[in-house]
Amino acid sequence: MKKISVFVFSFLLLALLAFGMTISPSALAQDAATNTPAPTITPVPPVARPEGSIEVTFWYGLGGSLGNVVQEVVNQYNSSQSLYYVNAVFQSSYEDTINTINAGLASGDLPDLAQIFEAGNQRMIDTGRIIPVQQFFERDGMTDVIEDMEPAARANYEINGTLYSAPFNSSTAMLYVDRTAFAEAGFDAGEPMVTFDQVAEYARALTETDASGNVTRYGLGIYAEGWFLEQIHAVHDTYMGAPNNGRGSERMSEYAYNSPIGVQWVEFLKGLVDEGVAVYYGPAAGGSGASAAAFANGEVAMHFSSIASLRGLIAGAQNGGAGVEVGVLYMPRNEGITGKTIVGGASLWITDAGSVEQQEGAWDFIKFALTPEIQAFWSINTGYYPVVQAAYDLPEMQAGLELYPQFQVAIDQIRLTDITDANTAHVSGIFVPYRTHYVEAFDRYFRGEFATAQEALDSAVAISNEQLEEYNLTIGS
Repeated sequence: MKKISVFVFSFLLLALLAFGMTISPSALAQDAATNTPAPTITPVPPVARPEGSIEVTFWYGLGGSLGNVVQEVVNQYNSSQSLYYVNAVFQSSYEDTINTINAGLASGDLPDLAQIFEAGNQRMIDTGRIIPVQQFFERDGMTDVIEDMEPAARANYEINGTLYSAPFNSSTAMLYVDRTAFAEAGFDAGEPMVTFDQVAEYARALTETDASGNVTRYGLGIYAEGWFLEQIHAVHDTYMGAPNNGRGSERMSEYAYNSPIGVQWVEFLKGLVDEGVAVYYGPAAGGSGASAAAFANGEVAMHFSSIASLRGLIAGAQNGGAGVEVGVLYMPRNEGITGKTIVGGASLWITDAGSVEQQEGAWDFIKFALTPEIQAFWSINTGYYPVVQAAYDLPEMQAGLELYPQFQVAIDQIRLTDITDANTAHVSGIFVPYRTHYVEAFDRYFRGEFATAQEALDSAVAISNEQLEEYNLTIGS
């Protein structure tokens, strides 16, 4: 049968992804060879449990189309064997997942397996109910899989020499740009490394007004998001807290995001808003969606978001009809800085709550989830990185990278420099509350309640450190 052209194949894949459909692990290679339509399932119901199988309870926090892909991975596992049956239970959000785990510590109502975001690392360790996955890898002679993990993803969950959980879905932050607007302004969006000064230059040139002086397009959309603060610290190899971002033998005891680079980042964004070349949409809870919609509709020319947003932004730009061509650049930095960004996302944790058989079932699912074929499937359908590098050797993953060259820019960004404690996600018992403190201070500064960025961040850090001290005392450290 005649092979489908790369162009037609790419078009079909983009159409499927734009409508939130999932594609089987072999479907991309199959389509490229046979022109057979890829299977699509949305929403995704669970497959039936085989009689006599050992049930493994799996709590996860990804909803919507991403949650559908989680269920599809679970279905593929359950259909691949009959000894174990993974029962995937949605917990509303990442934060709700770990909160429910903490609430169940007294009653014993805990899952056998849980998907937890990187912000929950310390809290999961502190439960005392975790079996580090490194034990299973070493027992089964699978340290080669650990070695093949994407270094930046592995580093998130390897704390003081122990790999506590298995990375599953990993992403990083990008500066999204409208390549059409860039070309019209005479800028090259093909060079991903950009400085703060360059972004400011772009924002000024890309801001447009009508005959009455009203802004019809801002250069940059901004919203308050703690993850971006963490990214900027990582790029500049600067600790978020001491000692050593909490990644050594001592737990983190002090936040320090009121650092010079933290202050510079906030002042940089506020300066662009004050200049009238950027628009502030508020805290991330609503501001991220508003900024993304404005970008897709051509109302802002640049927008910060996760690489996992790529497919959604492309689909939004197509639906918006404003001629936006989605490109990505690295997170901005000072001149001469070539540091990497951190990885966000989540990992899979095994608890001691169930029987030995259930623990083995949880481990068996992790082994399945980390196969190159499943990681390629996961990446293609969600926009997250494959967490094992062998996935990039598969034809379906290579086809995905050809279709989405923006994704290669994101891969390159997390590989710019060697891994350090400072450019890896910090480990703190109040990781989630700290983000709230920062976002509130950021928002108040933008609304004029603080005179300077330094004052705003000093205020937030004081609250964070007070709560961190209380947390550490509570768990006896």
